[in-house]
Parts: sequence; structure tokens; C-alpha cells
Amino acid sequence: MLTDEMGVDHRVKYLDKSRVIVETLTRYVSEYGAEDYVTSTTPARIRLKDLSRWPLTKGLQRQILVWHAQFPDAK
Repeated sequence: MLTDEMGVDHRVKYLDKSRVIVETLTRYVSEYGAEDYVTSTTPARIRLKDLSRWPLTKGLQRQILVWHAQFPDAK
């Protein structure tokens, strides 16, 4: 899970050498401070070369590239 500069959480999954799956998570918290439930957006399959075309913050784009680089030989 990665968090962008605006404090929004994103679930990122490795898909292949050139793509990742990104879901934006929304947490709903009750008035008493306990987390009630979490929802996510429809998973987006993003090509790394097209990352700048997606509505993601620059900080999150950098985090995704660094995170994805940890899997150079994954299949």
C-alpha cells in the first residue's frame, strides 16, 4: 500500500514488467473514531510508460516506479 502526498491510500499490485494495478482506497470512519469500512475504486491496469497520463500525484508516480523496480526479474 502506498500513500500519496494528499494522504490518500492506494493499493498497488505487480502485473508484469511494464504494468501495475492501482486501486484508490477510501476509508469511512464513524463519528466515534472507529474505522467502519474501506472501499476501493475499480482496479486500473497502468503501463509504466503512460503513468503521467493518469490522474495520480507526482509523488505517487515516483513511489510506484520505485516500488515496481523491486521486481526486475518477476514473471
